[in-house]
Order: sequence, then C-alpha cells, then structure tokens
Amino acid sequence: MQVSKLTTLLPWLFLLGAGGAQGAGLACGDFLSQLGKKPAYLVYQGCQQNRERQDQPFEARYHVDGKHAGQAEAYLRRTHGLPKLQRYCCMWDSSLHSWRDRRTGYAYTMFMATEETPVRTRAAWPRIERFVVQVDGYAQDP
Repeated sequence: MQVSKLTTLLPWLFLLGAGGAQGAGLACGDFLSQLGKKPAYLVYQGCQQNRERQDQPFEARYHVDGKHAGQAEAYLRRTHGLPKLQRYCCMWDSSLHSWRDRRTGYAYTMFMATEETPVRTRAAWPRIERFVVQVDGYAQDP
C-alpha cells in the first residue's frame, strides 16, 4: 500500500521540481555583466520586462559617453557580434543583432544607437553626449 502512494505522488514531485527549475531561469538584470567582463564605460541603467512585446523580453538598458563609443562598439562587436554602427538619416545606429548564450541557451538581441545628431563622422563621436545600448533577454525562444 505504501509503494502505491509513492508511485502516485512521484509524477507530481517531478512536476514540482521542474516548475521550480523554470522559475529560477532568466530574470531582469545587467546582462552584459552576467555574460562576461563588462567595461566600466558601459553604464547599466536598469532593466524591466516589456509585457507589451511578443515573448515579453527583459530589456536591459545601458548608456555610453560619446568619448567611449568607439571602444564600446569594438567591445560589443568582439564579444557579442554587434554589427558596425552606420549613419542613417540623422542618427548612428547598429542593426539589431541576436545570439544565443551557449552556456544557458537563452536568446538575446542587442542594438546600439544615438538620438538625432548632426555628427556625421566617427572621428566626431566624442561630441555626441550619449549612446544607448539595449540588450533584450528572452526566457523563451522568440
């Protein structure tokens, strides 16, 4: 009789354990620090889950002073594959880049951009006050 109760409860115990493991998954935070050694010039601004977007990603935002933008772009290209920033119309912007962390299996997207600026050359980036970097983390496949 004791064995049959255990046999009945065993599937439920596995389900509870699996649910607990899912709950310990990806959460909002400083993704760039979590993924590697983030340079100090990439300043973490915070994170929030965007429930209005498909797959409800966690959006981590960073800023970079213009004087460090070239270094930040080079770091993000080298470590995460970010495309080189291009000038489009009236701002500098990378195209959206995505990758999957091999250790965790979580998917991420990233972009780096400025607001509207009259600065037309990379050499003049130090005149731009701030660049923005956004890293979106997906707990489920997008």
